[in-house]
Amino acid sequence: MRLIGHPLRSHRRSRGQALVEFSLVLLPFMIIIVALIEFSFLLTAKIGVTDAAQDAVQLASELGTDQSSDFQVLQLIQKDVSTPLNPAQIVSVEIFDSDANGIANTGEDKYVPGAPYYQNPSNTAQTVPFKQISTGYLPSARCNTVASSVCGGVDFIGVIVTYQYAWVTPLPNLVGLGSSPPTFAQSSVSRMEPIL
Repeated sequence: MRLIGHPLRSHRRSRGQALVEFSLVLLPFMIIIVALIEFSFLLTAKIGVTDAAQDAVQLASELGTDQSSDFQVLQLIQKDVSTPLNPAQIVSVEIFDSDANGIANTGEDKYVPGAPYYQNPSNTAQTVPFKQISTGYLPSARCNTVASSVCGGVDFIGVIVTYQYAWVTPLPNLVGLGSSPPTFAQSSVSRMEPIL
């Protein structure tokens, strides 16, 4: 004669086993979902900062030696770095003289957030929430004239936007990424629009 266990007891064991398996699978699954969400925000931030740098260098190359060109570039970056990004997380903006490859930085105007706010040279009532900390490449020193006898030829101008990302989800705590989020420094270079 064969002894068969109590059917209620074996049912309880399988229910307990299913609960343990579910709890073992749930944590990795939730980490993957949270990671997907965090990295989508991270990628959005990187693309947003890259687009802001590209728009800014295009505007800077079109404005040339206009005395308010830096102000307008900073204003455009403030507008471009918008939701879901936070303009308050811009670390710095650099407008620099470059070669065609974006390598040689022979002078730069560097701006960081803070007071005293940078004023529009054309209209001092207008400000942007940046202060100028270096003046190595003022708009008056830029060259957008084709005649090389005037200033040596048309400049290449570059813009670097540095942005401090902030974690959106608790992913760093879940997987031990550390507490400091990444900083993006995106640059773009363009030849200034020449005038005859």
